[in-house]
Amino acid sequence: MKSDTTSKSWDEKLKYLPILGQATLSIGGEIREHYQNYTHVNFGQIPASYVTENPHQWLHRLLIHGDLQVHPKLRLFAQINNTVRFWNPNPITSQVDQNTFSFHQWFADLKLNDQLVLRVGRQELLFGQERFIASREGPNNRQSFVGAHMIHKQKNMRTDLFYTHPVKLNLGAFDDVKTTEKLAGLHVKYDRFLKHLNLDAYYYYFESKAREYYSSVGAENRHTFGLHAYSNPQRFNYDFEFSKQLGRFKSLDIQAFMAVWDLNVAIKSHRYIGFSGNYVPGDRSTSDGQLNTFNTLFARPPFGQTVALNISNTLNLSPYIRYQKGTQWLVTARASFVQRTSTNDGLYTPNMTQLRPYDPQKMTSNALKVCDIYALDVNYVPTKHYFFQAEIGYCQAGSYLKNTGAGENVIYFAIRNAIKF
Repeated sequence: MKSDTTSKSWDEKLKYLPILGQATLSIGGEIREHYQNYTHVNFGQIPASYVTENPHQWLHRLLIHGDLQVHPKLRLFAQINNTVRFWNPNPITSQVDQNTFSFHQWFADLKLNDQLVLRVGRQELLFGQERFIASREGPNNRQSFVGAHMIHKQKNMRTDLFYTHPVKLNLGAFDDVKTTEKLAGLHVKYDRFLKHLNLDAYYYYFESKAREYYSSVGAENRHTFGLHAYSNPQRFNYDFEFSKQLGRFKSLDIQAFMAVWDLNVAIKSHRYIGFSGNYVPGDRSTSDGQLNTFNTLFARPPFGQTVALNISNTLNLSPYIRYQKGTQWLVTARASFVQRTSTNDGLYTPNMTQLRPYDPQKMTSNALKVCDIYALDVNYVPTKHYFFQAEIGYCQAGSYLKNTGAGENVIYFAIRNAIKF
C-alpha cells in the first residue's frame, strides 16, 4: 500500500513499487522446508514398486508472486511454484509431493463496480472450513483450478460464483495440465446473520468421466447442497455443517449426505476442551440402484497428515484439548475413533481414491473398526514472516484394515518451517 517508505524494511518496500502512471507492483513469496517421517506408511500397504514402508523425506517449497495493479479496475496476478522431494527412495506416485517448476496461479481481476470482481485464469479456491474445496496447504503442492470466478461483496455478505477445471500437477517444468473434470458452484457467506450465528450456504456441481467407488469405475455427475452454521470466537463455540448430494454415477442414482460438528468451551483463558466428529454414511447396498458414497471433492485432509483417510463411509468421534493465544499459538491434542458406517462400502483417501479394499481378493469384510488416531499439532507464529509447525501422530489399525490388507500401526512425525515476505 502507498505510504511513506523511509521507515519501511526492504520486504515492506516490495509491497508498493510504482511502475508507470497508475500502475504499481507488489512482490511477495514463501520458502517452506518440511521434514516428514513415517513408520508403516499407509498401514504398511504399499505398492510393489516401493522400496520401503518406513520412508522419511525432506520437502522443499518455493512460492514467488507478483501482483500488478495496472489500473484501479484491472489487476494481474502471477505466482511461480517450485517443489522438490528429497531422501525418500520410493517412486513419486502422488501429485502432492513434487512439481519442479510451474505457474501455480495466473489470473486477471476486472473490477466491474465497487462490489463486483470478475477473476479469470488459474487460481486457488477456498471456502468455509475447507471440507469441500481447499487450498491443500499441508502437502507440498497446493491445489489450483482454471476458469472464471465472480466475487460479490456487500456489507456482511460475500457471494462466489465459479466455473473451473481442476489442474493436475506433473513432476517436470511447465507440464501441468487442465483436467477434463468440471467443478462449478455458488457459495454465499453471511457474517453475523444473527448475533451469535454466521451462515454459509452453497451449491457445487462436479463432473468426471472416470471416478471409482468400491472398485467400480465410471462417469459421475454430482450435485452438492449444504449449510454451514458457526459462531464467532467466544467462550462457547460451535460449528455444524450438513450437506446432501444427488446425481448419477454410471446407472446409479446418487443419494448421500454428510453431517460434521465441532463444539468447544473455554475452561480457562486460551484453554479449550472440545468434541468434534462426523457421520457420513457409505453405500448401503450393491443392488438397490443407488450410490450412497459421499464425495468430499477437493477437501483438506480431515485427519491431518498421519493417515491418508477421508471421512466418507465413517463415523468419527473426536475429543480434543486446545491452547490458542491470538494468532501466535495454536496447539491441539486430539483423539479420533473411526469406524465404517456400512460393510458394503470401502474407505477412501482425501482425494477420493479408493484406499480399501486394496486387494480384490479381500473385498468382503463385516468388520467396522477402522482405526484410533492420536495426534498433537503445534503451530507457532512469532512474527508475520515466520511460521513453525510440528505434528506427531499415532494410528492404531483396526480390524477392517487388517482384514482387507496390511494392518500395521502408523507413526508419523513432521516439522515445517516457513519464511514469508
